[in-house]
Amino acid sequence: MTYLLAADIGGTKSDLAIFELSQTADTPPVRRKRYRNGEFQNFDEILQEFLSNFEVPEFGCFGVAAVIHQGIAALTNRDWVISEKELKHSFGFKEITLINDLTAICSALPFLPENELLIIQPGAVQKKGVRAVIAPGTGLGEGFLIEQGSCFFPQGSEGGHCDFAPLNDEQADLLSYMQKKHTAVSYELLCSGIGIPNIFDYLASTGLNRDRKHFNRITETDDRTPSIIEGALKKAPCPLCEKTLSLFLEILGAEAGNLALKLYPTGGLFIGGGILPRIAEQVSFDLFLESFKQKEKMERLMEVFPIYLILTNDVALLGAANYGRHLFHSGDWPVQRA
Repeated sequence: MTYLLAADIGGTKSDLAIFELSQTADTPPVRRKRYRNGEFQNFDEILQEFLSNFEVPEFGCFGVAAVIHQGIAALTNRDWVISEKELKHSFGFKEITLINDLTAICSALPFLPENELLIIQPGAVQKKGVRAVIAPGTGLGEGFLIEQGSCFFPQGSEGGHCDFAPLNDEQADLLSYMQKKHTAVSYELLCSGIGIPNIFDYLASTGLNRDRKHFNRITETDDRTPSIIEGALKKAPCPLCEKTLSLFLEILGAEAGNLALKLYPTGGLFIGGGILPRIAEQVSFDLFLESFKQKEKMERLMEVFPIYLILTNDVALLGAANYGRHLFHSGDWPVQRA
């Protein structure tokens, strides 16, 4: 039996799973486990623990939250460097490839069941149209999938690091606040797990009303994003947390609209990442859609694009497995390592 090790390596967590290489995308893994990255010094330690008492698979495909250059990935939001060459040497893989985590997510799009997608805007779907992804997680990922005839081309990007453009006076003040701390203010610095506390701090600096008890709780924790979201969604919400979440959705919607204008995703724009699926039933996407459509002459066009929220929490892992199957089993997929 020939096996493939797939992995989704992010800033906060790593998901690993072993699949039979020849099986279809809906076949469950032979083994699977999730790790908190903060508990390990490097990815090798995670891999060693996962592969203990299991023979090293011949092939590996890892989706990494990083720019991949010449087989080396330096994680964007964690001080780790991962190398294809060193992994092959240290663990004995026959072949291994590193791909961007958004490339992995894009690879999974055709295999997501309808019940794992929440429709945000129905639009007008074209089955072979370009599909786009925007994924607020620890950072902000962006990518696309082109599927035309025999061509199946998933591609991640670093679009989350593009410069933030404010829509109104409030966002202009937010930009000024952020420019005092950063030489370049990207959408990732606002639309992600690392960005939500930045919005919170800005709003706190304006003297916005808050739940004092919950505010103190937030300031005492290392990872503030979950507590901010909790404060926004509880029965008696903290006004400061509630406004933070609203502004996050507003800015995310605007950048999703920017991505849609650049890619023309008639196959759908998909929202990934680990933040929104957890609160999908508790939050309104009205502000997101309002900002998404606020493109002046293109406002009517923006209503054409279907928008979905990906509810599957392991989409990047499944995408990495699918990419690896095509690369190592089929051998004829025109994929690109990026």
